[in-house]
Amino acid sequence: MFFKMTKEKISILIPAFNEEDKILLTIKETINVFDKIDYDYEIVIIDDGSIDGTYKIVQENLNFFSGRVKIERYKPNAGKGCAIKYGFDFVSGDYVLFLDADLDLHPSQIINFLKLMEDNKADLVMGSKRHKDSIVNYPNSRKFISNGYYLLIKILFGLPVKDTQTGFKLFRYEALKNSISRIIVKRYAFDLELLVVLHKLGYKIIEGPIYLKPTRAYYNRIGLKAVYDTLIDTLAIFYRLKIKRFYD
Repeated sequence: MFFKMTKEKISILIPAFNEEDKILLTIKETINVFDKIDYDYEIVIIDDGSIDGTYKIVQENLNFFSGRVKIERYKPNAGKGCAIKYGFDFVSGDYVLFLDADLDLHPSQIINFLKLMEDNKADLVMGSKRHKDSIVNYPNSRKFISNGYYLLIKILFGLPVKDTQTGFKLFRYEALKNSISRIIVKRYAFDLELLVVLHKLGYKIIEGPIYLKPTRAYYNRIGLKAVYDTLIDTLAIFYRLKIKRFYD
């Protein structure tokens, strides 16, 4: 008797907010990459309360994507963390890739991440701007804030990573399933809380090099409210971890 071996499947989870100018290109580039690797795949887009034509544009083009793409939405805008947590209910892969909708991090980097995951038996391979082999086009203002945040995270949490915020992350499904339900943060520090929970649960986390090429002028600007909210969320995670023992 012969058994047909099925390919492992990757779910590409893309949160999107007001991405009508970029979303179709992102989908096409992602399909071009994944059509060339030996995995089944699906692309799950979560419209995070967009007020432009993001949802409509994707819906109108679904027939061109051979059933590979689906889109879900909610309103109002609630943040990237909320979008990813919401979107997890719609994935069905053995692996889940977080991919930003703006192509600052090209999906072709998945090839190296899959190799890193297999070679290191990792549960999460996450992109890191601070990796020695990373190539980043990164404004000095962002570098300054990123370095400061890294030091804060190192002091408070002692995580085995140097960059928590890069949007390109590859998970084994079970690791993500067992951690994402515990996440409370909806916006800026969502990535940090997810890493804290994964580390607490004993999953293996490694970092991989990335090629980061910001495509928008506003990437250079960081609002004071975003910095403040990130700090508050970070301290709240520390409180839940060390004082309240919420993640135990």
